[in-house]
Amino acid sequence: MDNTSFDYIIVGAGSAGCVLANRLSENGKYSVCLLEAGPKDNTPFIKIPAGFAYFMFSKKYNWGFDAKVDSTIRNGQPLFVPRGKTLGGSSAINAMLYIRGQREDYDQWADLGNTSWSFDELLP
Repeated sequence: MDNTSFDYIIVGAGSAGCVLANRLSENGKYSVCLLEAGPKDNTPFIKIPAGFAYFMFSKKYNWGFDAKVDSTIRNGQPLFVPRGKTLGGSSAINAMLYIRGQREDYDQWADLGNTSWSFDELLP
């Protein structure tokens, strides 16, 4: 394979980028370059739920963004928005937590004609 050209270039090796790269390359028809700005995900803290405390202050694995300031909340102070900078992206530094999506969002998808996409149908 010629390493200087690719069929697809994916910027960001977070959850979505990794899945997309896998799907595009699984049949061997396409070459994919997956780029990640952060270091390898070989720190043991990624595998320890309590390790998230380390990542909140790590400039190596966390972009450390602040949300746009809104003068009506937090007395105008920015809200810290940790974002992962490693293979797995923010999912690698989130203490193995997830938040289920809002019921209304799923139900709206179903109402728009996406059969079997309602909250109750996807919950199992």
